[in-house]
Amino acid sequence: RVPFQELVPLMLQTISDALARGMEDECREALEVFVEVAESQTKFLKRHLAECVTGMIAIASNTSLDDSLRHLALEFLLTIAEGAPTLARKMPRFCADTVPVALAMMLELECDTAQELQEWEDEDEDEEDTEVTNYDVGEEALDRLAIALGGKAMMPVLFGIIQEWFPSDDWKKRHAALMAISQSGEGCEAQMAKQLEPIVTTIVTRFGDAHPRVRWAAINTIGQMSTDFGPQLQAKLHSCVLPALVSAMDDGCKRVKAHAAAAVINFCEHCERKTLRPYLQGLLGKLMQLLSTNQRRVQEQAVTAVASVADVAEQDFVPFYDAFIPGLKELLRNSGGKEYRMLRGKAMECISLIGVAVGKDKFGPDAKDVMELLIKTQQGAELDTDDPQVSFMLQACARICKCLGEHFQPYLPFVIPPLLASAQLDPELHVTDVDDEDGDQEDEEGMESVTVNIRGQGNKRITIRTSALEEKATACSMLHSYVADLKEAFFPYVQEVATILVPLIKFQYMDEVRTAAMMAMPELLDSCILALAKGASGASAALVSQLLCFMLEPILEQLKAEPDVETLACQLEAFGELLAHGGSCEHAKLSADQIQKSTEVLQMLMRESNERRDEREGRRGDEDVDDEEEEQLEGEAEREEIVMQSLVEAAGKLFEVYQSGYLPYFDSLLMPTVSEMLQPTAIASSRAAALCLFDDVIEHCSADGGSSRYIAGIFPALLQYMGDETTEVRQAAAYGIAMLGERCNDATFTEAMMQQAAQALVLAVDAPGAWEEEHASASDNAISALGKICKRSDAIGAVGWPRWLEALPLRADREEARHVHATLCEQVEKSNTQLLGANHERLPDVICVFGRLLGTDLIADEYLPRIGHLLKQVHSGLPQVLQQLPSHPKFALLSEENRAELEKALSS
Repeated sequence: RVPFQELVPLMLQTISDALARGMEDECREALEVFVEVAESQTKFLKRHLAECVTGMIAIASNTSLDDSLRHLALEFLLTIAEGAPTLARKMPRFCADTVPVALAMMLELECDTAQELQEWEDEDEDEEDTEVTNYDVGEEALDRLAIALGGKAMMPVLFGIIQEWFPSDDWKKRHAALMAISQSGEGCEAQMAKQLEPIVTTIVTRFGDAHPRVRWAAINTIGQMSTDFGPQLQAKLHSCVLPALVSAMDDGCKRVKAHAAAAVINFCEHCERKTLRPYLQGLLGKLMQLLSTNQRRVQEQAVTAVASVADVAEQDFVPFYDAFIPGLKELLRNSGGKEYRMLRGKAMECISLIGVAVGKDKFGPDAKDVMELLIKTQQGAELDTDDPQVSFMLQACARICKCLGEHFQPYLPFVIPPLLASAQLDPELHVTDVDDEDGDQEDEEGMESVTVNIRGQGNKRITIRTSALEEKATACSMLHSYVADLKEAFFPYVQEVATILVPLIKFQYMDEVRTAAMMAMPELLDSCILALAKGASGASAALVSQLLCFMLEPILEQLKAEPDVETLACQLEAFGELLAHGGSCEHAKLSADQIQKSTEVLQMLMRESNERRDEREGRRGDEDVDDEEEEQLEGEAEREEIVMQSLVEAAGKLFEVYQSGYLPYFDSLLMPTVSEMLQPTAIASSRAAALCLFDDVIEHCSADGGSSRYIAGIFPALLQYMGDETTEVRQAAAYGIAMLGERCNDATFTEAMMQQAAQALVLAVDAPGAWEEEHASASDNAISALGKICKRSDAIGAVGWPRWLEALPLRADREEARHVHATLCEQVEKSNTQLLGANHERLPDVICVFGRLLGTDLIADEYLPRIGHLLKQVHSGLPQVLQQLPSHPKFALLSEENRAELEKALSS
């Protein structure tokens, strides 16, 4: 190939000559060849890439040329950026010259007359415009460039131009500047996040722009940024964004008004309930006004915005329930006509989300009416296959089921049969020769094709009905939702649903179908187990065993074959839940052969995960890896870490159910791999995973002494890794020590070992930065472990209890925090003098901790009256402690809310 590389300049000259002679068709063919070469053989162009880029920039920016030529030239540049990002970033002018070309195309908008502006306002955003404009090409190009090149390369160039265009008198430049921010947010996320407040503040000022398309663009950008930068944007900038969106709903342009409601939907995606609470009155009041208009598009966006607000507000929506539900039901009854199908569908969505938000007690009386309206919609005039109401209705029924629970059972004959039919849809896969004209079915609605090279067969066109795939995935997801929500009430359908879903575990054409089918497996088994426990008709121990056997082999086969890492993690999570049912039902336990096969699969997947890790570390050592590729490798590593965690959790379920009976399988199959992962030379995530498995050995195999033979080997590792620099490793080590303190007898976990462990724990929590946010979960676990040792050893408790108390309250690891705070309450009830002090000198510290716990979820509800009782005992028996409390240093840490909670507990 090397000799042919010298032909590249001649090829470029040929294009230049063709353009000069007006031979656009020949030029188009040549540009298509360049794009194809850039996609498949980037290195072939490397020697003359600078000349190629310069030539393509010239073509793409030449407005006198045919648009298709300009698009192909820009596509070449984008292909280089995506296929060889490191090469593109190293070229001094690549980004600086390509970004302006894309931005210039975004100025090519047709909306200069009053008539064109009115046409834009009346245009339905949901209608597909098949014509690809220069604006569309430029907008997509910015998105692709930002993702390919990253924020470090893009931001200086892009924002240099944006800052010039923002104050321009030309509305098209202001519009393009705003949309450029919207399009580049995903790729420039890290860099934009550092300047989020000034960027958002500047955008919001354009909500009042003189031109409606600029106002629309500003609102659109805020909506997109709410998605890209949530929840940071919502938490920090709600006071800037929400009032501006509410004001924008009064805009004189109905399309802008509707878009303001749509942006509320984006904002709510990552918004916390407490953030939204102060704005509910004004926001919902304005949305009610929009619902009352006769503008269908505005109503559609408003009703979805109400649904999003209700989803976040939960019980805070109750005061507004009666104002909205009657009108929404009226929309279902009386909004006839094909053009109102989307509005009716969104009303279904809104009602169901409101129902979930306010709960069964509030929604129950209206639920029957709503379900009858939905049934009437389905059983009335036959719905078209593309009717959006179908999808909305399926999801609305699932939410209403979640709200009503077992009271939804009477409606199952209405909702389940259509789902079963959809789950069995044939996606109509066809494989044909590329040149076979009869095989070109992509023009048919709902069909999509892709050309692939099949070894030994050449290029083939694979065509599939994507609409059927999507309907199939939705149906599987809905079936999973119903069985999860209804539990034993779903039992009459378990066998039929399992017969359909189990084969779909291996469905190769769509990850979502496989995932939903797999996630339904533990829920179906659970329904069967619960039905057996309640003596339901048809339920039997034999059926539980048969169902488990029917599921298990296909599950194991798919786990071995699953090609997608993220899907594999979801499947392993479901597999772990399936295994856990053996702990609650004897008939759901695996046979010895099934345990062996399951462990063999876990072993294989652990090895494959480690191999992918090693391959990734090899790529990371490549000298050509730049910052953006490093980020990509980090993303791969994070996804792989989730897979390994899921593998460990599945093995942990086997320990939980079979306890020491599982040790022979662990020893023969997993122990070699796990021991290797425990070594100091292994990466942190591997060490943490190995520690977690040994933690399971200690936790679940100590009652009968099964863990004893492992302790001598694992204890030094637990001590060593308490000083590890990685939080997840320290956390796993601390949990292991906690389990030694809680589960092992004095012969196994001796006083000398306890002394060593306590010292390691205290060193860990006293280390610099131990209580910073990213490390606090490990420190929480260390304090929990210290408390367990203090309960075992008076000698350690004399020093350990005061240090333990000093760290409270815990906050980072909620589960451990609740355990530790329960221990605090119990030890105070026992009048533990090592904790409280001989003269109760540490009692004020304890009361201050109680003050910071009351009114939070960091202590279980059952302990609240016990804390109240303890405080009253102090009030009656040691009143001076409470009198002197305001002067105690820890009292200053209590907020007004904390102090109010203490007063409330004392007076209740």
